[in-house]
Amino acid sequence: MSEHIHNKWLIILIFLLAFALDILPLPGWSIWFRPLWTLMVLIYWVMAFPSLINVGSAFLVGLVLDLLQGTLLGEHAIAMVIVAYFVAQLYRFMRVAPLPQQTFFVFILIFVYQLLIYILQGIVGSLPSTWAYWLPVLTSIILWPWMFVLLRDSRRRAGLIVRG
Repeated sequence: MSEHIHNKWLIILIFLLAFALDILPLPGWSIWFRPLWTLMVLIYWVMAFPSLINVGSAFLVGLVLDLLQGTLLGEHAIAMVIVAYFVAQLYRFMRVAPLPQQTFFVFILIFVYQLLIYILQGIVGSLPSTWAYWLPVLTSIILWPWMFVLLRDSRRRAGLIVRG
């Protein structure tokens, strides 16, 4: 399937916004509720344009997130590459799946991402000590349907069209 994009600036702008939301200072009690903004944006764009936003893009996005969050370099990059790979394999199905079914698959992907980060943190000896570590999975999946609709509508208004 050949895909053409007329304007890539929207994609870049949305990733910058997601990075900002991921590092935005929050009150202590709400830190654990922060959705995984950049991951959700990555999932959407890989699903929409897998030939443009792909495993290589996921690696770069993950490295930027590692630098912004001050985590072990490569931690988010590895997890995002794995998630992007699965999305790239399933994008044809995910694009046409009803939103509830798509949301279920995105839940699995977000959970896998969080599990990979947990494992990588365990390897370096800094495991989270609270069950609240898993709350971003829930907040992300609650927001996914709205995020999907917002990104899809923004993409359509900007004229970013999948052709093929």
